[in-house]
Parts: sequence; C-alpha cells; structure tokens
Amino acid sequence: MKSTLNIALFVTLTGSLSFPQSLWAQTELDSPQPGSFQSGVGVIYGWVCEAERVDIVFNPGTTREGSLQAAYGTERADTQGRCNDIDNGFELAFSWNLLGDGQHTLSARADGVEFAHATVTVTTLGKERLPGVSGEFVVADFPAAGEQTTLVWQESLQNFVIQGGMRSSGGNGGAPPRVLDSPQPGSFQSGIGVIYGWVCEAERVDIVFNPGTAHEGTLQAAYGTERADTQGHCNDIDNGFGLSFNWNLLGNGQHTVSARADGQEFARVTVTVTTFGGPRLTNVGKHARLEDFPDPGTDLIVAWQQSLQNFTIARLDNLAPRIASIDAIGDSISKAYNAQVNAQGSCPNRDQESFNWATSITHGSAFCGAGEDGVFSQAERLECRQDAMIVNADPNSAESGAEMLKDFFAQAQESAALFGMEPPAAPRYVTVEMGHNDICSGTIERIQADCEEGEDQDPLNHCRTTEAAFEREFRKGLDELITVPDLKIGIAAPVRVTQLCNHKAKTNCSLLGGSCESLWERIVGILPTGICGSITIDCSDERLKDGYETARAYRDIMARVSSEYAALPEGETSKETEVGGETVGGAVKAAGTSLSFSNASWVYKFTSEQISCCDCFHPSLQGQDGAARILFDGFTCGPTDVCCADTGDPVSDALCTTEDTGGTFHPGLF
Repeated sequence: MKSTLNIALFVTLTGSLSFPQSLWAQTELDSPQPGSFQSGVGVIYGWVCEAERVDIVFNPGTTREGSLQAAYGTERADTQGRCNDIDNGFELAFSWNLLGDGQHTLSARADGVEFAHATVTVTTLGKERLPGVSGEFVVADFPAAGEQTTLVWQESLQNFVIQGGMRSSGGNGGAPPRVLDSPQPGSFQSGIGVIYGWVCEAERVDIVFNPGTAHEGTLQAAYGTERADTQGHCNDIDNGFGLSFNWNLLGNGQHTVSARADGQEFARVTVTVTTFGGPRLTNVGKHARLEDFPDPGTDLIVAWQQSLQNFTIARLDNLAPRIASIDAIGDSISKAYNAQVNAQGSCPNRDQESFNWATSITHGSAFCGAGEDGVFSQAERLECRQDAMIVNADPNSAESGAEMLKDFFAQAQESAALFGMEPPAAPRYVTVEMGHNDICSGTIERIQADCEEGEDQDPLNHCRTTEAAFEREFRKGLDELITVPDLKIGIAAPVRVTQLCNHKAKTNCSLLGGSCESLWERIVGILPTGICGSITIDCSDERLKDGYETARAYRDIMARVSSEYAALPEGETSKETEVGGETVGGAVKAAGTSLSFSNASWVYKFTSEQISCCDCFHPSLQGQDGAARILFDGFTCGPTDVCCADTGDPVSDALCTTEDTGGTFHPGLF
C-alpha cells in the first residue's frame, strides 16, 4: 500500500522549467507549475537525487527576496529508476498569502545551485489568514456539462475544497508540543492538498491513513522546516512537518488520518474526501465567480488547476459589483463594424455600435440576458451582476480605423473629459482594445523609401508604428486616464490578427462574393492597404512572421507598461522617461484609480464563425460576444475555447498551429 501511494501521489507534472545541464534528470520541481495561480496554504514539493539540503528562494535578486529550507529525504518510490534509491523527496508547507498579491518567482536550489524556477500569480484576501468566515458555492457544468460541484471554504487551508457527502465528526488535532494543523477534524478534503503541523522533538513524523483497516497505508512526512510560531513551545523553530497528498487516492467517503511522531500517535482526525472517480481529473478546465465572498460586494474568481486537482483563487474583484458607468477606447472592434448582416442580406459596411462587446446595452430590463443581438456585452454583464442599470457611453470614445500612434491619446482625453462632466456615482470603467490598425494599416510592400508619419513608422516593416512610438503614445494616453478618480482601466491585449489566414476559405457575403482569400486579393484595388493587406494579400510566411512579431512586440509593451502603471500608488506620479523622441510621464494617479491587463484576447484562437462574412476581418456577433465573455472573468483553454500554445516558431505561432486545450486559465479584465 505504501509504495502504491507514493507512486500515484508523485506523478511527474509537466511545465517549462529551467535546469542546469548537470542536474538534468536528477531533479524535479513538481509544484508549483510555471504560470499557475496560488492561494492559501499549499505545498512546494519535488525531488532531488543527491543533496545535503534543498532551499526555496522567493523573489530572488529583489528587495523582497526570502529563503526557506525545505524538508528533504522523504520517500519517493517513483525516483528509484533515476536515483537508485527512494529517499529523495523534498517538501515545504507554505502560506502563499505571506508573499502578497501579484506575480512572484521562486527558485528551487540544491546545495545552493538552482535546478528549477517558476513564476506564479498569488491572490490573497488582504491578510495572511482570514478567520471566522464560511462559504459554500455551487459551480455549474463541472466536471462535465449538466453536472455541478460544491465548493466549501476550509479555514485551515485558507482556500476552497470540494464538498461531497456528509461532514464527518470526531477526532482531535493534538496539543503542544505536537500539533496537526491540517486536516482539521470533520473537514472536507479534495485534490492535492497538504497535511501539516509541528512537533518539537522527533526523529521522524509519519501519517497513517485509515489505521487498523484493510486500507491502511503510511507515508513519511517531511520534517524539520522552520516554524517561527513554535519558538515559545520548543525553544527552537525547525519543527514543522508537511506532506503533499493526493486525497483522490483514498476514494470518496470518510477516512481517518493519524499523525505519529516516532511511532506514537499524537493526533487523529476523520475527514470526508470527494473525488471525481480517479486519482487525476485531466483535460478539463473551469472558472467561476463566487459572489459576495468573503464580504458583500466582493467576489472571488476561482479557477481549476490541474496540477493541484482543485480550485484556487485567481482574482479578487470588488469593482464589478459596484461599477456605475462604462466607456470604451479603441478601434472598429469597439464600434462593432460589420458585426451583423442587414435584414436584406446586404453588408452594412458601417459601425453597428449597439452590438459592440464593451458598452452596448440591448437587453432591456432582463439584466442577465444578452438581448436579441446575442452579444452579452461587458456593460450587460455588469448590470447582471448588480441587478441594476449602469450608465453606458453612447457613443463610446472608440473610433473605427483608430491607431495607437494617432488616436489613443485623443481618445483618452475624450474619455477622461466624459467621466469628468458631472459623473455618475463612482466607480467608473473604461476598456482599452487597440493596436490592430498599427499592424494592419501598413503598406502592402514591406520596404518603403519613407513613411507618412516619419520616424514614428518603420520603412523597413510596412510603415508600421515603431515600438518606441507605440510605447510613447500608450504612456501618454495612460497618463490622461490615471488622473480620473475612481476609474478602473481595463486594457486588453491586441487580437492575434495573423490568425485571419486560417480562414481563407470562408465564404464572404459581400457584393464581390467568393472566399475570404479572393476578397482580400481584390479589395486592394479599392483600398490601397487592403483588408490588413500587409498580411492577407497572400498570407506568405514572411508576411505572417513580420505581422506576428510586430503584434507580439505591441502586446509585450502593453503588458509591461500596464503592470508599471498598475503598481503605481495613488498620489504618486508616473515615471518620466524618454521614449520615441519625447519625454513622457509625470501624471499623478488619482485616488481609487486602478488598472488591469488581460492577455486573454491574445491567446484566444478565434473561429471562422467569429469573423464577419462581410469583410472577413471584423468580429461578427459571435466574435463580439466572445470578446465580451473572455475579457470579463477570463476563460479556460479547452476543447470549446482553444488557446494558442506558443512554440517559438513565429509562422506557426502566427496561425496558432499548436493548440492548448489543457485547462490553462487566462484572467479577464476583472
């Protein structure tokens, strides 16, 4: 039984990790996985064939750097083939809340040499521990359509677990100098969790499952990690023990857990385990909004993490329940150009703003409906959350054909002025979705003698906006927006427009008829730059590569600068910097103003149905609805919502040839 538990528990997880060549195949960081979301109390674990000690360094090389020694030498039967022994496991029970909200990097080191690192996103509820609260929520259509799962708050883990069956009773968690902190008697357990506590003095700590039954099994816990809170009881601090454990291995129902120090039991608890029928649930993804937790007016967005076999907190949102007004900055996407064919079957070839993804409201008093257009916009989603009307800018501040280079600053000024004219009750919300015309308005031929906007455009790259000019104008616009009090600025990454070339065979419904490919070829005679003609005129590998790399550079700029402005404290001035031939910055961030960036629109692989049949370029009604959805709470990569898995090959990545359907969650703007 013991070896079975070990083998099944430590199934090697996949991820993009960094290893010195000398340590290859001799080390592994199983958890956390790069890019994962972490919250509450978890466990950092993996294995090393040979070392004196293993340390976990948090945020190395920064002012926030800190280090903890992991307990090392626990049994890992799955390492026998690589290490010729099994006492190679390391584990560290850790409260992620200690790091604070945001991205953090950790480095796993064996005898001082890094063998793995991962960057994760931590979400807290504002403090290390949230005591005295309870919550129970039903997640619909999980783990499959038509099924539902109940999540319940577990205080000892500062996280949610899956509830099933009746709550158990009885047991005790021990008492100083030997304490089992988790699991607590009568608790629910699911997925991969952590069993942890402290013992002042022992040679080893073991966890025995279902003692005295036919299903009894024993695992040695990692022992000797630092627990500063035990100083008063033990006169030292290296007293912590922890064991990462896949509760799914025990099966559904009630199970007893016995904690033993040198063979002597000091705690025994009964827990209720809920599984999905096996050791691991794979190829699924799910996220959900848990409303009014932990307080009224505050929501949590939780996401399924396959590596943890559980839900974890991805975002805390206290704005969607309160936003009173909305505006949109952007281009033709935010104007819904050609979103719907006319009733006569002809193409409007104009803005149809009432169908746009951000500000449109067509659902009347049925707040949680999308209206006849089928576009459940962000404004409508906010009304649904609040069960009340909000004010939407009509018309919004976006403009078809707008570029970051020429228009973002002016639109930001317009939006700031709009919110400043006797604004309704705060907070307010503005979406930013821009950059597509900086890519697509470029010249058909790559090399030009000069460009219309001079040095702000690159004559060696279709006269597209240079990266420096793009960043300069983005910063100038943000400097306008951050001066508006109580404003949430939601910035969406540009759509990967090179994906258009996946849909050359789609039938277009314009007067020209034929396929999208034929439309793109013929329209050059009418529009000098075509319909994103710098890419679509022939969808050659060179055009795909240039378009993708430019778009990716724009995306990277937006992500980096957005992060900088989001971190700017209220009342502080934005960094003054010279970029694109000008000095920008120096704006004061107003009280209550916040900023979020979403990469969801960049990684999403759009379908043929989500493109307008009129011009084979703009989002259709389905595309507008999809943008509203993935940019609200976010979305999870799966068979229905396919993601682009970047490979490093620009042509392949331009077309999203390699897909991610493995359950990766990408947050939206909330």
